Amino acid sequence: MVQHYEGYGRSLLEFQIVVFGALIVVGTAVLLSHPHALDLSIYIVGASIVALVTLVTAIWRNRPVLKRFSVLLPLADLLGIRFTAHAEGATLSGGALLLILPMIWLAYSFSVSGVLAGITLILITSPVGLLQTYAGDIDPDNFTRTVAYPLTLLILAAAAGVTGARMRRKRVQLAEQTALTEQAVRDRDDLIEAVTHELRTPLTSILGNAELVLEASEQPQTVARRAGVIVRSAEQMEAILTDLLHARSTGTALLGLHTAATDLRGLIENCLAASRAAADAREVTLHLTVSDTLWAEVDPNRMRQVLDNLLTNAIKYNRVGGTVLVSETLTANTMTLAITDSGCGIAPADRTLVFEPYYRTDSAHRSAQGGTGLGLGISRDITRRHGGDLRLVTSSAAGSRFELTLPLAISGRAVAVPDREGTAKTPGREGGNVGA
Repeated sequence: MVQHYEGYGRSLLEFQIVVFGALIVVGTAVLLSHPHALDLSIYIVGASIVALVTLVTAIWRNRPVLKRFSVLLPLADLLGIRFTAHAEGATLSGGALLLILPMIWLAYSFSVSGVLAGITLILITSPVGLLQTYAGDIDPDNFTRTVAYPLTLLILAAAAGVTGARMRRKRVQLAEQTALTEQAVRDRDDLIEAVTHELRTPLTSILGNAELVLEASEQPQTVARRAGVIVRSAEQMEAILTDLLHARSTGTALLGLHTAATDLRGLIENCLAASRAAADAREVTLHLTVSDTLWAEVDPNRMRQVLDNLLTNAIKYNRVGGTVLVSETLTANTMTLAITDSGCGIAPADRTLVFEPYYRTDSAHRSAQGGTGLGLGISRDITRRHGGDLRLVTSSAAGSRFELTLPLAISGRAVAVPDREGTAKTPGREGGNVGA
């Protein structure tokens, strides 16, 4: 918006310099050729009005108020030029020809309303004798001054008005296209940043568990468990990339949701297994207190992103040797997962901002842990698209507690989904609490 005002003010100032310069040239020519026919005092009054308008334009050219009252500036120019034309005497028309300049600006910038305002001002300031000539027979010797010149003025003003209207329509269309393009670029950038952020978690899991596989090559059970984590994380990356390609082909910035009745207990255990390497590196103990029968209507890939983000943060910003607890609360239609850590907590001033894109708390900046500040915002967006919500419930020096609320699976829509060993399961396992 500031650039728009600056561009308009610069154009208006350039126009004023042309008008003032032309006025000086014409006045000088009249003074040199017919010095006795020029009323210098009246001419100075007219030139001073144009000079004052030029000065005001130069001072206020970058202010929005200039455009708001810019129609008054060419009208003031018309008034100043009329004074200079009177000063030249009835037989001269050099100064009067300069009326073309402000009239063209009025027509170009303000269309019909500007032209009418300019013509009204010209008529008001015209000598009575000139107006009376149109009531009777027009003197052929004065034809140029009384007929040809006004017609030329109207023709040029009409041409400028048509051009100005066309340019304004083009500017509106260009502004709309520019806005759409900028929005598309922002959506694309948001999508790339979100996907890049989400790929980092499974990639970290793959690298960490691959290192553990190499270290535990003589322990078949450990190798098999870590290899399973690697496979699941790679599959998660593949799913994210597939969604990214789909979003690119459809032109949308939102990754699609493919919901189904999902075994959340299994999904949580997979996320805990993927986070195990990072937790062991910081000696953080992971606890799981969730029912065996825990099904929700969600997109498993998107929901794993949410759980991975919450667990990654709970581990990353925890104290060394701390704990992370995943627990549940059920109602008739919803379930709430709570992720509680024993970290340093979040300052009160930061609690309302933790879901904002790119926002990182002061404690996060001070820590040695990297991050982009995108995870929590993405997680809340995904959760809300599922009809649930993600909230920071409590935070203190003893740790933080995030609660993830989701709708339970609708009866009759439950479908079989793979369990952790790859075999199909359906809702209805016996309840119980398991520690991880």
